[in-house]
Amino acid sequence: MVFLPDDLCATILSRLPIKVFTSFKLVCKQWNSVVESLIFRDLFISQHQNTQSSAWSLITGGVDRREFLAHYRCKTWGLERSLDSYISSFLTYKLENQRDSYRRGSVVAYSDAGFVLIDVSSYSHAGSTFVRRSLCVANPVSQECIEIDAPKAFENKGIFWPCGIATRTDNGVVISYKIVAYSSESDIESLGLMIYSSETGLWSQKLRLPSEIRRCDYTISLNGNLHWLSSNNNELVSMDFNATTKASGPFRYTDFPDLKKRVKFRRACTTYQGSLMYMNIVSQVNDDRSIDHKLCVWRLKSWEWKPISEISMSLTETKYDYIPLRINSFDATTAYFLSKKHQRLISVNLRNGECLLHNELERSSGGRILSSVHFQKGSYFHSFVLPQWLYRLPRQHGEKGVDII
Repeated sequence: MVFLPDDLCATILSRLPIKVFTSFKLVCKQWNSVVESLIFRDLFISQHQNTQSSAWSLITGGVDRREFLAHYRCKTWGLERSLDSYISSFLTYKLENQRDSYRRGSVVAYSDAGFVLIDVSSYSHAGSTFVRRSLCVANPVSQECIEIDAPKAFENKGIFWPCGIATRTDNGVVISYKIVAYSSESDIESLGLMIYSSETGLWSQKLRLPSEIRRCDYTISLNGNLHWLSSNNNELVSMDFNATTKASGPFRYTDFPDLKKRVKFRRACTTYQGSLMYMNIVSQVNDDRSIDHKLCVWRLKSWEWKPISEISMSLTETKYDYIPLRINSFDATTAYFLSKKHQRLISVNLRNGECLLHNELERSSGGRILSSVHFQKGSYFHSFVLPQWLYRLPRQHGEKGVDII
């Protein structure tokens, strides 16, 4: 067999999508060594730096997880199916189809490193006897996972709601992660937060919740921090795990930029290429009593909202009729909204304000799926976006890991 020099081998493999070259690691030791090297990672990222797209999905939260919009056939990853199908496969083959055990897992959070957090309950005797509760941190595409025991005090009593996972990266490697969970030994009025650190392998003592914070159904994981909305919907609450010396502890509070204006949407945030974004339609009454509706987009930078776009548009339904979802990672000129009135998905062109009402069960050859968007009152929505690189899970403090298959 003729072996190519490592630099030539790396140059060839770096032009392939992630899903393709990771399978080539099994070909020979040389290819495995090349793909696992930091030099190859840097080369791959430089080759794809102008391809600012990645696979992503919009998924409803809760037990009845359902993907209603998916984009997956990007050049960076080369996936042939949507992200939720990888999640379903992982739950089936890694958790539920195990001999002599009955396990059920529910995805409760998503991270910007491409990981999902799964709440797992294990039973014996065909599901009749509870055995233990645990959490799985998993990469559903590579099927790599780590299982962590829930705190003993909350295995089968009290309140324990895992709600977020934040990952810390350094030089392209995930070096640690933190899991945040609501907990209470008795009732919901005494809720606090517990934090698990992969660096110590321990759960922290319960952290008291400030009055501005309520129990939230979902968090946004971005750049090592967690974000969600305050109870009055006027502030963004962030857990800044690097700000341990502040008087407020890990919490930061950022007012939304349109508090003194008339807005159409209930406030919500999304992400776009490593930044936290906020969108809303601001209505302004002119001197002649006509009303201008402008879709404004802000980006969070240095803990301040910076305006980046403002366009006139024709979304004039009643207040709070629309739910802003996300900006398309494939196309920075498109934003998605969900209409509660029409139970339909609407895309808005951020250049000219034109709106398009989408049909159900749309498919495209470019790797887009739009399924039924009917949702119940109180539903919430996760945006799961793969990064520009395949991150491995850090193994620390005796966590039980399952290798990539």
